[in-house]
Amino acid sequence: MKAIGQYLPDLLQRVEALRAQGATQTPKKPSAEDSPAFDCPLCRDEGIIFYPERNLAVECKCQERKRVQRMLKSSNISEEFVHKTFDTFDVQSVDVRVAEAYKLVKEYSDTLVARVKKGQGLQGVPWLGILGKSGSGKTHLSTAAVVPLIELGVQPVFFNWVSGFTEWMAYYNIPDEAYKVDEIRKRLYNCEILIVDDVCKESQKDTWVKEFYGIVDFRYRKGLPIIYTSEYFEDLIGFLSEATAGRLFEKSRSAKTGKKYIGQMFLGAEEDPLLLNYRFKDLV
Repeated sequence: MKAIGQYLPDLLQRVEALRAQGATQTPKKPSAEDSPAFDCPLCRDEGIIFYPERNLAVECKCQERKRVQRMLKSSNISEEFVHKTFDTFDVQSVDVRVAEAYKLVKEYSDTLVARVKKGQGLQGVPWLGILGKSGSGKTHLSTAAVVPLIELGVQPVFFNWVSGFTEWMAYYNIPDEAYKVDEIRKRLYNCEILIVDDVCKESQKDTWVKEFYGIVDFRYRKGLPIIYTSEYFEDLIGFLSEATAGRLFEKSRSAKTGKKYIGQMFLGAEEDPLLLNYRFKDLV
């Protein structure tokens, strides 16, 4: 085996040759392939844009978008639902009941937006019920109602009756994660505005109903608003109890004006059961 010293002269010659070659070559401009991928090319994900010649640093406009994205994630609202706005809701070719519900929800949302802009907050505002057949647009409307509030810094929490309670109750049986039961409860009790989607959908388990009463009663006493959707109206009294349903319906009326904020999109006994279901539009 040769000693390492025998290789040194040759290695040094190669290094010097490479240096000489580099000195005579024009530096290659970095290409898109050479550059790392950034979500924001303006600030290169730093969040701040620097102007050395003016001795100035300003927040990049991407930060507002990222704040909204973080709030959506924290609110349990997927980015897909950001597109469920009033502008994307079809009100031109829908049944009059759906159009009236749209009008009511838009009025409710505009009222809350105006309060937030005035710095009044949401405590004490009426609640909102969006009730009707499957596919009538309840989830779209409930999401559309809060998206403008998110843009103003309000952080709602979206809670789906089936998936939310299924996940919540599962923590009861996981010793290392049992603390999450209280964490979820506190979040639902205290958030600025709570959206409960599909109340009593598929299941009315006693544990779910009892927890929901706790949520409703706490927010009822604290004046914290709830937006709720359901395929039921009067049936909610039997499914939930008079105490829970009564609080929902009572709070869905303005204490100042007496206006009722409950949109109803139900069918008569003789009507086509798919009439209000947008998922079957133009298919049947």
